[in-house]
Amino acid sequence: MIVSMQKVKLIFLESDKEQILNELQMHALFMPDKKHFKSVTPSEDLIRVSKAIEIIERYLKKSTGNNAIVTKSEFELLDQHSLELAANILDLQNTYYKLQETQKSLKEKYEELLPYKNLSVSQSRIETLRFTQVVLGFIQKEKYDAFKGHMDTLGAYVDILSSDDNYHYVSILIDKDQSDRLEDLLESMDFNIEPNRNYDKTNMEVITDLNSELESIEKEMKETEQFFIDSSKDLGGLKLLHDQLLSKESKLQIELLSTETTVYVEGWVRGDQVEDIKTILNDKNFVFELEARDALSDESVPTALKNNGFVKPYEYITNQFSTPSASEVDPNPSMSFWYWLIFGIMMGDIGYGLVMIVAFGLLLKFGKLRGATKDLVKIFCYSGVTSIGAGILFGSFFGATIFTPLLDPINDPVPMLIISLILGVVHIVHGLILKLINSYRQKDILGGLNDAGSWIFILVGLSLFITATFIPLESLIQNILLYTSYVLMGLGVLIIILLNGREQKSIPGKIVSAIAGLYNSTSYLSDILSYSRILALSLSTAVIAYTMNLLGEMVWGSIPVLGILLGIIIYLIGHVFNFIMGMLSAYVHAGRLQYLEFYGKFFEGGGYLFEPFSLQLKYVYQVNLKENKEINKEN
Repeated sequence: MIVSMQKVKLIFLESDKEQILNELQMHALFMPDKKHFKSVTPSEDLIRVSKAIEIIERYLKKSTGNNAIVTKSEFELLDQHSLELAANILDLQNTYYKLQETQKSLKEKYEELLPYKNLSVSQSRIETLRFTQVVLGFIQKEKYDAFKGHMDTLGAYVDILSSDDNYHYVSILIDKDQSDRLEDLLESMDFNIEPNRNYDKTNMEVITDLNSELESIEKEMKETEQFFIDSSKDLGGLKLLHDQLLSKESKLQIELLSTETTVYVEGWVRGDQVEDIKTILNDKNFVFELEARDALSDESVPTALKNNGFVKPYEYITNQFSTPSASEVDPNPSMSFWYWLIFGIMMGDIGYGLVMIVAFGLLLKFGKLRGATKDLVKIFCYSGVTSIGAGILFGSFFGATIFTPLLDPINDPVPMLIISLILGVVHIVHGLILKLINSYRQKDILGGLNDAGSWIFILVGLSLFITATFIPLESLIQNILLYTSYVLMGLGVLIIILLNGREQKSIPGKIVSAIAGLYNSTSYLSDILSYSRILALSLSTAVIAYTMNLLGEMVWGSIPVLGILLGIIIYLIGHVFNFIMGMLSAYVHAGRLQYLEFYGKFFEGGGYLFEPFSLQLKYVYQVNLKENKEINKEN
């Protein structure tokens, strides 16, 4: 249900600001007005810790340190060691990046020198030669013979220092008098000249030194990587620190207003939790005053939902469409039943239902899920029950008929189609009843009668007429149903004629409005026919499952031993595929029936959720406000 909200003004002493905001955040009962929020730049500590977590997780095959449950006292105590560790990790990461850059540079030098390692003199010595010039470079192998011939004509000495698949790496010794001719000739031969690096040592000695440096750098990098891996034991502490800092900084976003002697904050509290806030603050002996009042007619009130454990996960389905308005009836208790029922019928298999209950039940128990993921997993787990129920009606267990079904959508789809359309009528009528309730709350009785009451009469009357016409009944009962249907349909039509044009002043305007209202019958017919998708989805699931069983059986007996193995593979892959596609289709189409056919009759939406000021938990699963002993008992 949608809980009534109270607008509150909390006044307290400036000296108690930190402690009171901390209690409000811990208990998550108060939602400050938007005017109290300001943007805050993340602190260096928070950025540092966040980066440190990313660095460590980069070196882990499996994420650790998530989903911890901590006490209030543990959450309030910042660990200085974790702050220092985060700073150390970032310093080491910066060093690591520098080592990578140095390693890259040294490897480039190494690769450049390697082809010329056999040069017997240092390159700096080459520069000191007075009468001769030494040129290093490489040329394509197919051009080498022509190149060698030209060098011979210049009186140059060519030494092949090394070769690879495509090139010869050479040194050229020539008189300096021939330098200009040599330069022109090398350019025409596409000879690639290597720059002189002026090393005092020979290339082989430089390469040896580079190898030593690279080995040293590699060792230091591995030690750094090992430090990051070893730091994984402190990852839980870093993640706790991240959420502590994030929550601490969220309090800085609250900008309090002040009087001469006090500060205050305005916001929203659920009507049933106003006394809880007073109790929490009184227990801490704070000096404060809490003023609470009902919302004014022109105020935008947040929507606070309070539902039982079954309905609550389905709030996610509604919020995906739109948040309910605070002034309307909560659609979730009604929608949850229909979504649960329709989803299960669309899956329609005992085996698939058991898999849903077991698989998603285990995920709920051991996964420590939260938020939308947890809500969806609960919905799928709950829907396993209705899938089993529908599977019993269809006699289907992983696509195999295990007993005579009450309904057979494959061989006799018409009864299932009729049931789907009946469900559609009941579903739509339910939505129209909720429309009546909303209209009553908004004191628009005539609008509710015209938009909802009239069509309830028409749809119920039409259902009675079809029942009396097509189902064999005793004459008396048949006549009662027929005359009742005439009265109800006539009453519905009369209401539309009289009320649909009530805002029109002219007679022609009223007549046009009445005709337009009656024309809506085509829309209702379309909506009801849309429920045939229940048959279509249950039929597709059953047909694919049956087909996979048939294929598996065909292969099973075709080849000794290997046929059994292939049959099992086909069976498993086929049913996994069908299960996933069936879940996806049921999720989408069950939602569509709620959003368009059901919500289209009454739902207003456009609200915004009541999101109280609370701890910002990205990694920590829960901060338990109970004592440590009680936590240990629970876990």
